[in-house]
Amino acid sequence: MSDNLLLLGGTDVTLAVAEAAMGCGVALAGIVAVGESFSISYSETRIKNARSVDLQDWTQRHGVPLIPFTTYDDVLTHFSGGVPPLCVVAGWYHMVPRRVRELFARGCYGFHASLLPQLRGGAPLNWAILSGMAETGVTLFEMADGVDDGLVFGQERFRIGPRATIAELAAEARRACATLTQRHLPALMAGTAQGTAQEGVPSYGLQRIPEDGAINWSAGAVTIDRMVRAVGRPYPGAFTRLGDTAIRIWAADIPMPQPQVFGAPGQITKLREIAEPCVVTGDGLLRIVEASDEAGSDQLDNLLRSAHKRFDS
Repeated sequence: MSDNLLLLGGTDVTLAVAEAAMGCGVALAGIVAVGESFSISYSETRIKNARSVDLQDWTQRHGVPLIPFTTYDDVLTHFSGGVPPLCVVAGWYHMVPRRVRELFARGCYGFHASLLPQLRGGAPLNWAILSGMAETGVTLFEMADGVDDGLVFGQERFRIGPRATIAELAAEARRACATLTQRHLPALMAGTAQGTAQEGVPSYGLQRIPEDGAINWSAGAVTIDRMVRAVGRPYPGAFTRLGDTAIRIWAADIPMPQPQVFGAPGQITKLREIAEPCVVTGDGLLRIVEASDEAGSDQLDNLLRSAHKRFDS
């Protein structure tokens, strides 16, 4: 096979799917990529692509055209002789309009990092941690007019551990996308794959922005702990302020047994039995394991010296 697949993406997932596709003997007609930042309808400012990867070196080494995304009409000008038969969306943030999808004889398919119809929409891995789910996965589905509501062609499940971080789930999702590509791409290329309708009651995740990582210390310790794990690296991280200093909380946990401490939400304390600084939340203590300022400098010693001071709530 040659020039059979057009891939839309620009993240680590895009690269994983590209390598899996080539491993199946399917050559790429091109990769249409968003850059490190892009404009999108739900934000007045450009969005930073937190999982962006540099595709330039990979595409050059494999002889695959790399097409920067501006508009779909501009993309189509690169295929004046006709588009490839199949389009796959992996690590993409834009809807693909019907007029574009219908150009691909074998269809247009995408990967969504949830077990559809759960968590249709934005930031599904982040919401899976924030909502306390014990399992999620990746769905390979046919792109349709609605939000992630097309026919399902495959799913790969994985567990969410009690201390799972967004980086760990992102790695699991990347592996799941590669597995689904290896398992189902040959049938999609051949036109023999059979999809099934999504089953169950849908749920939806709304888009998230970096400002959503602001910590409300009046919330419970479990809620804040989930926030820290859900928006950490490669995302901008959960944050708070100590006076004029912005503090990023990269790792935290709930100390057990829970010491009995009376204080105001956001108040920092240093306890003899716990080496790290702790913070009072709406229903108990949260231990800070890793924190930095905006320049990336470690702040644990500073927080230990700041006992009895208060983070902004």
